Amino acid sequence: MLGTDSERKREAIARAALTLFASDGYERTSVDAIAAEAGVSKRTVYSHYDDKETLFLSVVRDTYEAMLARIGEIIDWVPWDRDLADALTGCVTDITRSIVRAPERATLTRLLITEAPHFPDVIDLLHTREIAPLLAVPLERLAAAGRLAVADGRQAAEHLAALTFGQVSTRSLMGTVPLGEDETIRLIDGGVQAFVRAYSPVGCTPLAGVPLGTHSSL
Repeated sequence: MLGTDSERKREAIARAALTLFASDGYERTSVDAIAAEAGVSKRTVYSHYDDKETLFLSVVRDTYEAMLARIGEIIDWVPWDRDLADALTGCVTDITRSIVRAPERATLTRLLITEAPHFPDVIDLLHTREIAPLLAVPLERLAAAGRLAVADGRQAAEHLAALTFGQVSTRSLMGTVPLGEDETIRLIDGGVQAFVRAYSPVGCTPLAGVPLGTHSSL
């Protein structure tokens, strides 16, 4: 369903605001410009958001939270009981295709680099809501099953992200420069293999599948 007319207008306003804030900056973007870009009246913008700052913070928060929610869904559906490297590669690849290379992610990144220092609430959001805690859950359960040697799940998740998402982000200049599929796969495969070697339990073959139960339990 497309939702109500009010919901559609709110979504249009949010999309327009994200685009204009990223391209023109917070200070130079007017509510009039956002309204025109969204195809609504200025009054409609104010009926959904009290002021420009509220709109900015809401757009950043909602866009970021939507990305994290999608990442959580991907992690939940990974069949973690299969070959370890395959499971990690599948998880990271799906997240990369869905989030890391998404146009709105590049737009949000540019916006945050420019404006975050002026908005402490945005910095707090980035510090309290991260990908690492989401990835830490399955990694800790893999460790409990003897398939990884993980003492600190969050740190292990940060290492996995740095070796995979981080490489893709760096090579693509935070998603602003298209990265070919072959290069993306190469970076992810190499990162996962390095992670598995680094966290392989002593005396254990890390690629051997050990049942963890259904993936929905992760």
